[in-house]
Amino acid sequence: MFGYVLINKEALSPQAFARYQASYCGLCRRLGRLHGLLGRLTLSYDLTFLDILLSSLYEGESELCEGCARCPAHPLRPQCWRASAPADYCADLSIALHYYAAADKWRDDRSLTALALMGLLRGRKRRVEARRPAQCTAMRTELAELSRLEKANCQEPDAAAACFGRLMAALFDYRDDRWRGELRAMGMALGKFIYLLDAADDLAKDRKKHHYNPLYRFSETEGWQQALREGLEGLMAQCAAAFRILPCVDDADILENILYSGVWLRWPFPQEKPPEAAAQD
Repeated sequence: MFGYVLINKEALSPQAFARYQASYCGLCRRLGRLHGLLGRLTLSYDLTFLDILLSSLYEGESELCEGCARCPAHPLRPQCWRASAPADYCADLSIALHYYAAADKWRDDRSLTALALMGLLRGRKRRVEARRPAQCTAMRTELAELSRLEKANCQEPDAAAACFGRLMAALFDYRDDRWRGELRAMGMALGKFIYLLDAADDLAKDRKKHHYNPLYRFSETEGWQQALREGLEGLMAQCAAAFRILPCVDDADILENILYSGVWLRWPFPQEKPPEAAAQD
């Protein structure tokens, strides 16, 4: 369920996209510094969004580091990067998320690839658990509940999506301060959105392979794609409403691009993609 919180490059200015790319590279750099080359392989767009959101919200409260350097992915041409304190937080979450996702896949499918990844990440995961106990507990708890629902072939999409929503709410819970409620509300709505969009994206593949999907029964109802679209629009409206309360100024154009446009880039059906205006209502 990674890779749904995307930037819409076509709707963003070149300058803004350069800032987004610098944050992406900055998170990658912090992953490497904290967790080595393997850590860099867990880099995702989803946590880049969280990093930019938290860095904008808490702008000025921690040192902003910037530079231009070569890296394993770009050995010839130096890349500009920037990172502040939230990048370390997001780097830790990235390690834990990939470990627990692999553990879930090993438990459900006995995937040897997942087992190998668990072995590689185990030591790093333990260090993250010591630094981020609440977030790691939420990951374990909600993924275990989601696994239980999958084994029971739960066909209540909202129940399954709520697990991932609570998981994301815990990840957005960066600091116990006045913005905690809005951040958790954003995470909850975005997590539900990601889970349901991922289920829709995988529906045909899951049906062919006889894998679990919470949308099987729902997809047999008339007009289900339109109903799903409207439900997802509602979730993003909730997410955007919480976001607008936050005093984000720096990189607000990037964050709005992702929330109002980028998240729809992987809408899997041929009909018109949901309008950006729906998320801004």
